[in-house]
Amino acid sequence: MDNEQLAIKLQETTDRSLRNEGRIKKLEGESETLRDLATSVAVMAEQLKQITSAVGNLNTKVDVIEARPAKKWEAVTAAAITAIVAALVGFVLGRLGL
Repeated sequence: MDNEQLAIKLQETTDRSLRNEGRIKKLEGESETLRDLATSVAVMAEQLKQITSAVGNLNTKVDVIEARPAKKWEAVTAAAITAIVAALVGFVLGRLGL
């Protein structure tokens, strides 16, 4: 190879090197962005676990609160039935003269 061919090859190599450096810098930036994204996703996953746990606790508390009126209604119903039965028994006993 003569000097002119060597100079052409050197220029081609230099040009390719510059292009590759630009591509590497771009990839480094994208890699940093992906790393930041992965960190953000990990943080969000942890927060989602905490939110899921809190929602589970809230569901339990809501179930307890929703059950209170039903228990009260059952108690009122039982008291009313007991009063009606007691009144009927009293009426029957009164008719019998006891």
